[in-house]
Amino acid sequence: MGRRRAAGDFSQFLIGGCLFGAGGFLLANQVMVRSQIGITRGWGGGVAFPLGEPGMGLLMVPLGLGVCLLFAGGVRRWANLLIWASLAALFVGVLNSVRMVFRPTTLWQLAVYVVMIAAGGGLMFRGLRAYDSEGRQASAPGAGDASNAELQAEIELLKQRLDDRMN
Repeated sequence: MGRRRAAGDFSQFLIGGCLFGAGGFLLANQVMVRSQIGITRGWGGGVAFPLGEPGMGLLMVPLGLGVCLLFAGGVRRWANLLIWASLAALFVGVLNSVRMVFRPTTLWQLAVYVVMIAAGGGLMFRGLRAYDSEGRQASAPGAGDASNAELQAEIELLKQRLDDRMN
């Protein structure tokens, strides 16, 4: 295995990112998102709740209490707990009221979307595979005796330092 070129790896990563992004965009473009506005009763008739799900307003009570305690001072832990818990519950309630529907799509379109996402992810990983966490080019396994010799010398040095500390 020869030495890798950084420019080729970067272009491969960019092409993979473009494929991944385009496939994700096309797949997400097929999803319709709606909010449940009313609860239907009987034969299609319903009652509309303009402010979301019934009972969501009750979450404003602990939020207001938490803000009041926060500005009053003294019990800051309880205030933060009430504020963050009520905000989290509101966020979950809003997400729970959102309904997602997948638009009718041909099998060919779906396969193209999935292949674009998978191929893009694979190219991105392939472009990053030869680099370590600091961004330096890592040597390939079995690339040569010089890199193995350097590693063995470093291991011996570390063993020697450890032995010196133990004694």
